[in-house]
Amino acid sequence: MIILRKIKAGALQFVLFVGAVIALLLMSFLLLTYTHRHFEKKTDVLIEVLRSADYAMAASLGEDFDQGIDRSLERQSDIPLAISAKRDFWGVLEKRTVFTSHNNTTHIKTALIGGKDKEELPALFISDHQRPVILAGKAKITGNAFLPQQGLKMGNIQGNSYNRSRLLYGRSMRSDSVLPKLSQDLENQVNLLANIDYIPNGKLLNRLPSGGMKNSFKEETLIYKDRVVRLRDIELTGNIIIVADQKIIVEQSARLNDIILLAPEIVLENRVKGTFQAIATESIHVGKNCELYYPSVLVVKKKNKAVNLAKGDRATYVDKPNIYLDTNTRFSGIVMVLDESAVKQYIPELKIETNTVVNGEVYCSKNVELKGTVNGMVSTDGFLALENGSIYQNHIYNGIINSNDLSATYVGILLASRENNKKVMKWLY
Repeated sequence: MIILRKIKAGALQFVLFVGAVIALLLMSFLLLTYTHRHFEKKTDVLIEVLRSADYAMAASLGEDFDQGIDRSLERQSDIPLAISAKRDFWGVLEKRTVFTSHNNTTHIKTALIGGKDKEELPALFISDHQRPVILAGKAKITGNAFLPQQGLKMGNIQGNSYNRSRLLYGRSMRSDSVLPKLSQDLENQVNLLANIDYIPNGKLLNRLPSGGMKNSFKEETLIYKDRVVRLRDIELTGNIIIVADQKIIVEQSARLNDIILLAPEIVLENRVKGTFQAIATESIHVGKNCELYYPSVLVVKKKNKAVNLAKGDRATYVDKPNIYLDTNTRFSGIVMVLDESAVKQYIPELKIETNTVVNGEVYCSKNVELKGTVNGMVSTDGFLALENGSIYQNHIYNGIINSNDLSATYVGILLASRENNKKVMKWLY
C-alpha cells in the first residue's frame, strides 16, 4: 500500500539550493581548471620567448652582420617564434638588441657589448721604439707584459730608486712598434663622433627638465644641444645624449647614468659620481674624489695639429694632458686617447694622478704619465714622468699596473683581436 505524503516547500527549496550550489562548484572547478591550463600555456610561451631572447643575444655575438639591419635568427622550438637581432653603437660601445615574439607575446633585450681576450689579460703593451721601460720609486708591474726588446730596467728619479726584488711579476713577451689595432667598426665610430659636423639621430629637446628625466633604450633617443652645457641638480638616465659646441661641465649634484656627453672639452668637477660616456675632441678633466662606475668611458680623439716643442731633451711642459684624472678618483671602464699625429711629443696625453685607481683598460696612442694605479691593462706608445721641471722619457714613477686585480668578468675595448670573442658588458632597459 502506497502512502502519499506531502513534501514541504521548504525541503524542495533546500534541494534546489543544494543542486545550484553543486552546479556552481562544478562550473567553478571547470573554469579554474581551464584558467590554470590557459595561464600554464601562457607561462610556457612567455618562458620560451624569454629563453629565445637570451639565445638570440648569445647567437648574435657570433654573427657578423651590418649595423642598423635586423638579422633573422632561427631556433628549434615547440612553438613558432620570430627572432631577430640588430647591432649599432651607443657612444663607442657596441649595442645589440634582440626581438623575440609569438603571437601577442613579445620580448626585447638590449645590451652593451665589448671584447674579451680568450687568454689571460696582459698588464702592459708598450710599443717597441728600441728603448727600455725604466721603473723608479714604488713602480710595480704585475701580470704578463708585451715589452720592447730592451725590456725593463731599474731607474732613479729625484733620488728615489726602484728597489723591488723583480722588475716584472709575470711573463715578458716581445711587443710590436704599433699598438693593438681597434676593430674597424670601433675606429669608424670614434671618427664619426669626433667629426664636428656629426649630428646624433633622435628627438631634439628645447630644454632639460628641471627634475631630470629617464628614457628607455626602447624609445627614441633624446638630445639636448647648446653652446655650453652645465649639468647641476639634475638626474639623467638612459637613452639621452648631451651635446655642446664648446664645453660640458658636470657638477657634483648631477646624477648621470648610461648617457653620452659630446663636446670639444668636458670637465667633471670634484666628487662627481655616475656611469656614462664622455667623448671629446680636445680634453677631458676629471676632478678629485670622483667615482665613475663600470662601464664608464672617457675618450679623446685629437685632431691633427702641429705641436710646439721646446728645444732639446728638457722640453718645457707647454700643454695640458688630453685626459687628466686628478687625485683620489675611482674609475671603472675604458680610458682612450687617440692621436694620429706623427710629431714627437714631450708631454703626457694622459695623466693619472697619485691615489687614483683605474679598474679596466687604458689605451693611449701617445704618452702616459702614471702616478696612480691601473688594475687591468695599459696599452701605450710610451711613458713620461715629469718631476721638478725635468722630463724622464719612458719612465714609470710610482705607478702600479696589476692585471691580476681586475675582475674575471670584465669586458673591455673592442680590439680587432677580440672581435671573435664578444661579450655582454651591461644589460640595458
